[in-house]
Amino acid sequence: MDYSDIPFKPYERLKKADKAPAYHSDFLEHFQGNFPLFVNLYEEGFELREHNHAYIEIVYVLSGEGFHYIGTGVEKTSKGSLYILPVGTSHLFRPSSPANPNKLLVYNLCIRPEFIDELASWIGYYGDAEAVSIFKGRLNTHLSLMDQKMELAHLFELLHREYTAKLSGFEAGLFSGVLQMSVQIHRMLTKAQHTEASFHSHSSGRTELLRILKEIDIRFTEPLTVESLAAEAGMSKRNFIRLFRTITGMSFSEYLQHRRVELACQLLRNSDHTISSISRIIGYRDAAHFREVFRKVMGSNPRDYRINTEN
Repeated sequence: MDYSDIPFKPYERLKKADKAPAYHSDFLEHFQGNFPLFVNLYEEGFELREHNHAYIEIVYVLSGEGFHYIGTGVEKTSKGSLYILPVGTSHLFRPSSPANPNKLLVYNLCIRPEFIDELASWIGYYGDAEAVSIFKGRLNTHLSLMDQKMELAHLFELLHREYTAKLSGFEAGLFSGVLQMSVQIHRMLTKAQHTEASFHSHSSGRTELLRILKEIDIRFTEPLTVESLAAEAGMSKRNFIRLFRTITGMSFSEYLQHRRVELACQLLRNSDHTISSISRIIGYRDAAHFREVFRKVMGSNPRDYRINTEN
């Protein structure tokens, strides 16, 4: 099945940004020898930098909420969100607030790329190995899915338990769990494809809003307003606000803040611009307001962020 035409953008090609390379995570950081799988349960915070991997990563949000930066985009994430990230796709999670008691906990299932062909041979032994296509995304793409009923949670729990306990036969337990998960994700995506396609056919303003969203990703340092963008999309302000939250999972102001802070982080890491200068570059005239927004999103002030991320 070709997922490239699904409206909710499972393999969306992300725009290239002019920025320094993300941190690259190699096999030696997590994998034990040549064993093809790594599983952990991790609490996302504010210490990690944007990174990519030499391996395929499946991320499943077990609890909490926050934001997921993927390539040059940002989207709201919460319990039940699943992402499949091909080799080389950069990303970063951030909790919604450093003071939020509902921790952003995620399962990570990491797979060596060479294991996918073996996985395909097992799945296709008695039939079609189509389910393995979910792991064959291109560089700078990603696959996403919302598991509203948390149907996948028990599979990730099983994989994590097998991996950490390492009881006799844990390898077979892990392999069978990955097989079952691959088929389940493929089924859920197929179902979501039909549901989203039906919704898309009844939403005349959705296509235009997606175009506007791409414009925002280019012009986010400009003084944009909901009123002007709604007029550009040919819809009422109220309808624009409703559809914007449906597509992105956040309000227009939240989205704008996160796009600007993402650029600010790049400038803090990779330039000698002063904090006041960065504030103006990303679209804030008031440096104090910029500091307030930055602390809200990143959990620290710009000065501390620059110090802590110096190489």
